[in-house]
Amino acid sequence: MEARASADARASFRVGANVPRSMAGDEDRARGYADLKTVGRAMLVLEAIARRPQRARDLAETLGLKWATAYRSLTYLHEHDYLTRDPDSGIYSIGPRTYRLGVTYLVDHRLVPIAQPYLRDAADALRCSAQLNERHDLEVITLASVDGPSPIDKTSPGFRFPLGIAAKGRVLLAFAPPDVREAVLGAPLPAFTSRSITDPDRMRAELDRIVAAGHAVARDDLQIGVGSVAAPVRDADDTVVACVSLIVRARRLADEEFVERLASAASAAARGVSVAIGWRPGARRDD
Repeated sequence: MEARASADARASFRVGANVPRSMAGDEDRARGYADLKTVGRAMLVLEAIARRPQRARDLAETLGLKWATAYRSLTYLHEHDYLTRDPDSGIYSIGPRTYRLGVTYLVDHRLVPIAQPYLRDAADALRCSAQLNERHDLEVITLASVDGPSPIDKTSPGFRFPLGIAAKGRVLLAFAPPDVREAVLGAPLPAFTSRSITDPDRMRAELDRIVAAGHAVARDDLQIGVGSVAAPVRDADDTVVACVSLIVRARRLADEEFVERLASAASAAARGVSVAIGWRPGARRDD
């Protein structure tokens, strides 16, 4: 009898045996939230490494993590090929599985196949490089590109630039929501060359000119010797979701007639993509 009572008592104290359903549900939700926090931390680690390859101690400082937490996250991502690690320096960088995820975003992007023929036509007609770009937070991402007869550096898909740099960065900043514009103008503006605009008042005036003109023109501000013209792509409710940028050697922009041809071609290509995704003249945003 005593042995049976003891066995019954032990059974009654098994984990979860007498836990009310509401409490068990709370515990499940707590575990789920903890798991999501771990996933979120892994994403932050990947983003930090994508911005700058670094060691565990540098990552811990960058993200405000304990060294052990940073090291565990890096080790897991390295073991599963999301990161690579240089054995000599201990520096982590993006691995093949993360690369595949990024490439998939570009390959499967809905605008890329729509824009490709417009980019090709513009590149062939004006002997320039042509790009499709979109804004992500405070950066510009190149989604697709077509090289001209003289390929220019930093025009391949996947390149990222700060908003406000080059014609693509300026046009996407000019038509961005007010909070995005103020976030960029309220922080130090980066100087890639001596021709980059770093004064916020001057940049604000430039953005107003771009909105009025409907396109942006930039020379030598990202790379000396390179110039560009960009025009916005709009969706069905008139929101600017991307831009078409045409890139040439800066010396060709000394010809004002050629600049007008570039602006017309960029605007026509952007308009073609816009119409293909549902934009129509006279469309208005429903804010």
